[in-house]
Amino acid sequence: MIRQKIVDTIIEKLKTISAANGFYSEAGANVFEWLEKPLGKDEYPAIVVRDPADNTTDDYTITNHVLKIEVDIAVSGKNTPWNMREVTSDVIKAFSLVEEELNYQCKCNGSEFITEQKETTYGGVRVEFDVMYQSRRWEQ
Repeated sequence: MIRQKIVDTIIEKLKTISAANGFYSEAGANVFEWLEKPLGKDEYPAIVVRDPADNTTDDYTITNHVLKIEVDIAVSGKNTPWNMREVTSDVIKAFSLVEEELNYQCKCNGSEFITEQKETTYGGVRVEFDVMYQSRRWEQ
């Protein structure tokens, strides 16, 4: 399945996010696919990947796909806004590695930031991407 290969590659590249690999953050230590539970205190910063939609056009021989990818970033601590920007930059950089490895066009559609003050400051970012690819008809 092409779609699963794309998601697996995205997760693999996001897991390489570390200072040792030339990134700003260590967010690659906590990368999840479709996480459905609250994060533990030791799981920040975290990255959650989802593939909620695949828009297609079909010309009766080839199917063109635009796979929507949502990447949610969760950070906490005293430098939350700064950390949100760092991890966002790292995620965008990691997607360049995805594009390079798969040879599928990836497009960043922007991001949204939000913070919340509780016992500490929590921050969340959603970065949205499209991955464009083709498949034979009736394949995903």
